[in-house]
Amino acid sequence: MAVAQSTEARWLLLIHQVPPKPDYFRVKVWRRLQRLGAVAIKNSVYVLPRNEQTYEDFEWVMREIIQGGGDASICEARFVEGLSDQQVEALFNAARDADYAQLAEDVRGLFDSLPAGKELSDQRRRDVEAQLARHNRRFAEVTAIDFLGASGRDTVDGLLASIDQRLQSSRAGEQPIRSADVRGSTWVTRHGVHIDRIASAWLIRRFIDPAATFKFVAAKGYRPERAGIERLIAGIAMGHKDDERRLAQGTAVFDGLYEYFRRKK
Repeated sequence: MAVAQSTEARWLLLIHQVPPKPDYFRVKVWRRLQRLGAVAIKNSVYVLPRNEQTYEDFEWVMREIIQGGGDASICEARFVEGLSDQQVEALFNAARDADYAQLAEDVRGLFDSLPAGKELSDQRRRDVEAQLARHNRRFAEVTAIDFLGASGRDTVDGLLASIDQRLQSSRAGEQPIRSADVRGSTWVTRHGVHIDRIASAWLIRRFIDPAATFKFVAAKGYRPERAGIERLIAGIAMGHKDDERRLAQGTAVFDGLYEYFRRKK
């Protein structure tokens, strides 16, 4: 008896032909595809899981190839004979596990370099924090293209958490921020609060700032940030559709700003 198979196209294929010259253009296209997490199933045939984001990503590459004098097509696909879905999945997991293995080696080196005691000099802590932020950014980049949950992710996640825990322990003697420092502040959010922002407001008034006032602004048009920060965050948003990746990139930016103003004070 024949086994019924889904007719849903699970994959997107980018089939392209790049002109032989200049050499750098071929390398540029290859690097772009690597950053998207695409894997090659044949010469000049790359695959991504099918969704709106990956379709848009392939569209950008296709346009770039055509503008460079090449040719490209995007196809929705499902594998019927020959290459199986499981084999394609294995290609993705192998590619991401290689990324995770390299990152784990780098992060483990940082972890092993930490002294056994709890004390870290200010300079050493700054160095470790800078390296940790860099590793976290790289981890966010890899997880953003880890479409199928490769097994190497947990190892890196655990190592990063261990370093962060070590830094938290070394900060134990620092003066914490007190609720009195922010009492009576104005907290800004957009109109139309719902469960998450209602809960956040309750948390602020209940535990952080009982005298808090809230300013409700339009979702568009409000400009609370300095221009430089606004453009930086806009660039992060333009470069990353995934909210988790935006948070990871933005967190690193604000961690750096916080550290600067904390030490400047």
